[in-house]
Amino acid sequence: MEQFYQHIGGDLQISEGSTSIPSGSTGNTSRDLSTRMQPSYIQTAALIDNCSQVAERMATNAATTGSNRSVLYGASGITLQNSHLQTADRINNTYNIHGDSKVIEVNEALRLLGNPKGCAWDPARACLDGTRVVHIEAITSWATSLEAEPTTSGARILLVPGPAGSGKSSLAHTICKELSRSGHLVCSVFFDHTGPQPTAEDFTVVLVQGLCTVDDPVKKAIAELIIQNKTLASAPASRQIEDLVLPIVANLPSTRTFVVGIDALDEQPNPSMLKLLRDYVPRLPSTFRFVLTTRPDPLVMQYLENRPHIISFLHPLVGEFSQADVKTFIITRLSMTDYQTTISAELLQTFTAKSEGLFLWAETVLNHIDNTYDQAGELTDILAGASSYWTETETAAGKLEKLYEHILSKLQWKDPRFVKKYTIIMGALVTLREPLSRRGLAELYSPDGITEDDVHGICMLLRTLLKDYSKDDPTRPIHLLHLSVQEYLVQRAPQPFRIDCEVHHKSLSRLCLLAIQRELTPAKVPILGYSDGDWAWDVTEKSREIPVLLRAALTEPLWYSIRHFNAHWHSLREEAGKDHTTLLREIVVENPRPILEAAASTRSKVDMISLQHKVWPHGPPSLALARQMAKTYVSLGRCLYRANQHTEALPLLQGAVGLYTPHKDDNLDTTVELEFAASLTWLGLRICYLDRPDDALPHVEEAVTICRQLSLTHGNKARVALAHSLETKGQVLAQLKRHDEAYDIDIEVLNLYRQLVVGHPEKFQHRLGLALRNLAWSLDACKKHEEAVVVIQEEVELCRRMMERDTQASGADLASSLESRAKYLINAERTPEAVECSQEAVEIRRRLDQDNPEKFNAGLADSLYNLARSLNDCGKVADAIPFSCEAIEIRRQLVANDPSTFEPNLAHSLHNHALYTRKAGRVTEAVGYGRDAVEIRRRLVHDDPEKFNAGLANSLCGLASNLYYCGRVADAIPFSCEAIEIYRWLAANDPSTFEPDLASSLHNHALYTRKAGRITDAVACVQDAVEIQRRLVHDNPEKFNAGLASSLHKLASDLDDCGRVADAIPFSCEAIEIRRQLVANDPSTFEPKLARSLHKHAIYLEGLGKAEEAFECRRERDDIESRFPA
Repeated sequence: MEQFYQHIGGDLQISEGSTSIPSGSTGNTSRDLSTRMQPSYIQTAALIDNCSQVAERMATNAATTGSNRSVLYGASGITLQNSHLQTADRINNTYNIHGDSKVIEVNEALRLLGNPKGCAWDPARACLDGTRVVHIEAITSWATSLEAEPTTSGARILLVPGPAGSGKSSLAHTICKELSRSGHLVCSVFFDHTGPQPTAEDFTVVLVQGLCTVDDPVKKAIAELIIQNKTLASAPASRQIEDLVLPIVANLPSTRTFVVGIDALDEQPNPSMLKLLRDYVPRLPSTFRFVLTTRPDPLVMQYLENRPHIISFLHPLVGEFSQADVKTFIITRLSMTDYQTTISAELLQTFTAKSEGLFLWAETVLNHIDNTYDQAGELTDILAGASSYWTETETAAGKLEKLYEHILSKLQWKDPRFVKKYTIIMGALVTLREPLSRRGLAELYSPDGITEDDVHGICMLLRTLLKDYSKDDPTRPIHLLHLSVQEYLVQRAPQPFRIDCEVHHKSLSRLCLLAIQRELTPAKVPILGYSDGDWAWDVTEKSREIPVLLRAALTEPLWYSIRHFNAHWHSLREEAGKDHTTLLREIVVENPRPILEAAASTRSKVDMISLQHKVWPHGPPSLALARQMAKTYVSLGRCLYRANQHTEALPLLQGAVGLYTPHKDDNLDTTVELEFAASLTWLGLRICYLDRPDDALPHVEEAVTICRQLSLTHGNKARVALAHSLETKGQVLAQLKRHDEAYDIDIEVLNLYRQLVVGHPEKFQHRLGLALRNLAWSLDACKKHEEAVVVIQEEVELCRRMMERDTQASGADLASSLESRAKYLINAERTPEAVECSQEAVEIRRRLDQDNPEKFNAGLADSLYNLARSLNDCGKVADAIPFSCEAIEIRRQLVANDPSTFEPNLAHSLHNHALYTRKAGRVTEAVGYGRDAVEIRRRLVHDDPEKFNAGLANSLCGLASNLYYCGRVADAIPFSCEAIEIYRWLAANDPSTFEPDLASSLHNHALYTRKAGRITDAVACVQDAVEIQRRLVHDNPEKFNAGLASSLHKLASDLDDCGRVADAIPFSCEAIEIRRQLVANDPSTFEPKLARSLHKHAIYLEGLGKAEEAFECRRERDDIESRFPA
């Protein structure tokens, strides 16, 4: 064998035939024998002079330690010259201090640590760009800050708890990615790894490996510790922290932080990892930062909560804070599909809201609909809870439900005490109509022996299925993680997880009734009794105002019970037991006023009539009980009417009538008959206010019949009731557009009140004023505008006299009368006088508002709105705009407190203000106000399309027109299309009202499409407009001829632009003929339009080569234009 030399220190020689294993080798003597070794020292424990002693010692060490990494292991025939060696009683290592062999030795020592899996962050699992911005910024800022924490001197942990499916892992991968790029990340561990789960030892290994990357001295220091004791490479995690990490932290620089990322800690079943974080992290320097994500599993949280070195992250991962992020995720995900265009903006918005900020649910839904035939249809069904395919598909809802089942399976199902409390408390959380706090829930369930500690204990165990449950705040409402949790537990969960809602509705209805019985008393709720009194039957008495009961004024169980006991009772599929119905009878039959008053004051719904029928004995109640209950119903119904809660008032008044009906054929005394008539009148009035005049009329006519009969024998007492019932009949007839009949009724009512006011002026003056107002309205509706002005002026004068006695009430009445007078003056073409009336009304409202803005703000906004309209009608649009702005500002404030009441009025103001600003040449502003009006009216239509569709269509037309005049025709067309579709639907149900609007919108749409270069579409639209206007002209030529002529003129022009000049001629001729007729009656208005038609017609004739006829048209045009003012 070829001889070779190794030089170590001085002149050490290895003779021919000897063998040596280079440092860092694995002991294979046939490998790398020719590798050159650089000069170095060999450390042993004592000074050795004899070569055989060295060989003997090395051989002994190899035998005792199992190590074969010594350079001299197995060597023979060695000569050492001028060598300096140190030996020890026990030699664990032989290595080089200088040169490449040292690097090899260090790396070999570190290689003993192994290569754990599941410890690398994955950029593919990071958050989408633009999502979790606040969370990422907050966490990375904390992790990279060197600012010391005053409560602890060691390392700190940021705990980021979040429920299942909330995107914790994506956030963890993102944080690790960002911190790795900035050079702060030491290591990461992901316990949701799909393969074998990392262990606590894997964590400490990657921590050690990460520290080795800080700098070479740290790496060498760790390697030396392993070289000195190789068992540390495979030691338990706590020992590796104790003997490998803590000894070297002094070598770490203090100018940066060392961040450790740990995800899905709840998936790591061994508590050793949790103990490390609890016990050893505080011993690390303050430059260490740990970021942990976990479900709030009680097995995890018991180690991590209430520790001085652990901080809880304050930003929730689900709920409204995450809606925008989930929407971004959904949009991005949809952009990768072929069906993205089928998902409308409205459907996307509903999808986002339904997700409740839960990423996993949104992702699961999207994965499911990817594989369906009609993706938009399936998504709609899922959101409506109507898709059986979604619930039955293994890869769809099943993915979530397996997760929920996995979480629940960890609980203590063999413990009967736990199972009992789980059934009650989780059953309540799933069945409640709105979330309660743990304190409120315990108070509600106190009759069943449930305590706050019981609720807290169950919630701590179930935290992973709850949204941001607070262990520290007992007043925070408890929310389920997502609707899918409720659906799973109620519909598909196996036993013992399953919740039977029927059982819990029964419990909750009983507990709510007990809370009402216990707490709804005048002593605890002082406002009770506000509706009581004989005023209920007195039409001259003003209805009582409903005091508002805020949630803070009631205990949480009472608030919940008032609002929801009705819903729990009606959810029962089986009859309740005797004790249950006895309790209900005490509350809804024997003394219904408190619950009705409380429901009205909290804007809650109580189906009182249905509840009473459930607990009545067979047959109707006695007349005495019926009268008592009817009085309660009528008084509350009138209070609700005053509060504009007509829908809520209706069933009470229906109930009052129903209570008297079984007795109406009995020989009733006059008082009872008048009560019955009053109930019928109030019922008819409420039905009329709900836009059902046909249904209202029979009730009112029955009341009138009763009162006429009684007035023959009972004088004034019956006359008041007769006047009230006739007054109501007049309003019903007016709504039915039977104005002549309404006028006759109003004359009779006015005469009755004139008689009554003679004997009791103070009592009946207000009713006389209302009679005058109603008569003026009927006269105006009958086109008798001047007569209407005269009658309303009498009311104005009456209100002025009444103001001397009651400034506030009569002041508001006077302002209303002045506004009505302004309207009739405008109709009588006396606009300047109308402006004066409107200005006086505003002045009165300002004085009232100054004294009591809360009460009179709405009235001031109405007067400002009306004044702006009057000024605009006078051509003073610049003067109108400031008043309109002020009305908008007030109405915005009102909407902030009560959107359902005031949003319709705000939409009116915005719509009109868009008209005013456009007239003033501020078209860009007009577009903005028009958009706001459309946005509000869309919301209103969503809740009540029948009521608000016309207003939405009107605003859409206005917005399209303003966009067109801004030069944004492409933006105008979609709004115009939408308006046309709405008008088509409205015209199908009420052609006489909406066909004119449909024709106008089609005409304008033709303008927009022509401007956009879509001439063929323009022709089709204007042809539809002409067809509709021909029908309108047939019924009312005087009103609609001008519009027909305009559309005919446009249709001819568009046909000409299409190259169909021969088709254009007949329509042009017809337009000219109609305009000639219009000129005969109003030349100043229609001569310019006739001149334009003649001009265009001449062009069409020339196009057909009819020059002489064209010349005649131009001659007539010139003759007309010569009469125009210079």
